[in-house]
Amino acid sequence: MSQWIGFTNQKLYQCRLLLEQLAAQQSAAPALKQALEESALYQLRDAWLSYLAELGDMVAYRQPVRSLESLLQNAPLTTGEMRELQHLAENGFSWLAQMLAAADAQGRPSGMNQPAAAVQTVEAQGRIALVAAPHSPVAGWLQDLTRLIEDQRANRQES
Repeated sequence: MSQWIGFTNQKLYQCRLLLEQLAAQQSAAPALKQALEESALYQLRDAWLSYLAELGDMVAYRQPVRSLESLLQNAPLTTGEMRELQHLAENGFSWLAQMLAAADAQGRPSGMNQPAAAVQTVEAQGRIALVAAPHSPVAGWLQDLTRLIEDQRANRQES
């Protein structure tokens, strides 16, 4: 069993705790709410990278995994799970593409002034637009990523 499984689960749990704290802080200052949301997104991105490392471990790829693209290019074998993730990531309207775009934008200086609960949506031309949302999109992405990981792990155990 991969050492990454526990780390992935830990990052998902930490993201959930931050989102619970965010939900409890509705009357808090906007800066605190934004900090909690950004922290949750960082934990979610770490969970994503850890899960990719988990998949790499399955095919004896022992190098650091920095992205899905690097895993696909360098892993000795591409699994069905990796292909499923690739299809989701390439679909600009999928939750995974939106989550990755938000995580990438968060690391850029222009992303520092985004309002809390900004949702990354992809317009028809392929540009990313910010749309204010009443609730954090990170909570939905956490649910989707958790469900995907659980489903893929369950399928692996059945095979």
